[in-house]
Amino acid sequence: MSYPDVTVLIVTYDRPLELRRTLAALRDRLCYEGTIHWHIADDGSPAIEDALPLEARSAQSGKIDYISSLRVDFPQVPFSYTICNRGGWGRNVNMAIRFITQGDPDALIFLCEDDYVLRRNLDLCSGVALLLAEESLGAVRYDGIEGHALDLELREVSTDRGRQNYLRILKASPMLNVYSNRPHLTHRRFREAYGPYAEGLSLGRTEENYAHRVKDEVSGPDVAVLPTGIVCSFDHIGVSRQGTIDDLAGVKN
Repeated sequence: MSYPDVTVLIVTYDRPLELRRTLAALRDRLCYEGTIHWHIADDGSPAIEDALPLEARSAQSGKIDYISSLRVDFPQVPFSYTICNRGGWGRNVNMAIRFITQGDPDALIFLCEDDYVLRRNLDLCSGVALLLAEESLGAVRYDGIEGHALDLELREVSTDRGRQNYLRILKASPMLNVYSNRPHLTHRRFREAYGPYAEGLSLGRTEENYAHRVKDEVSGPDVAVLPTGIVCSFDHIGVSRQGTIDDLAGVKN
């Protein structure tokens, strides 16, 4: 099978240490036989303290530009980036997706926030093959759904890499978050069916808004999880900003 390109989209704001752990783990543990592109969606992080080589420093004395410093630490990861000036999670991610898809509307996008550290090898090939073979699906969750109140339907589909089992997450599940902002892979039909993320909302309300769209739109494509995706594959290392001034940046009054 010839695999299409996948873009790994990392969503970040002012987590320089967590971002490095997240990017390093994805670089080392994502398994894919096609080409991976990298994109950083930064919501206008401030410059960081002087701790890296001179070439990464901004005009601010003693400070280093957030994105430039990342390039110095990861020269082998040629990432693109967008910077949203404190517009909030929804606007930041929408800007990044527009950038990614302007050259390739059919782009497959693997989204991961800057504080989810992958702790074991993760196979993207199976998820990509599944989305290409089963048009009723639009996304694959990779975060690990153990402990979630979700109803699952076991099915098998013929893909270009052979027969493959998967679990469809039923929209009738008792839990709202059939969709989650946690690590997941999306196809174009998913983004087109449910539209861009709401802007001007806090992080929690942004995720809740999108989760409602996915759950309530009966005719829209479903979310799936692979059998290996039930157990959690990531360490969530970030301190929550929900309800803080950083979370409320970009929220409409």
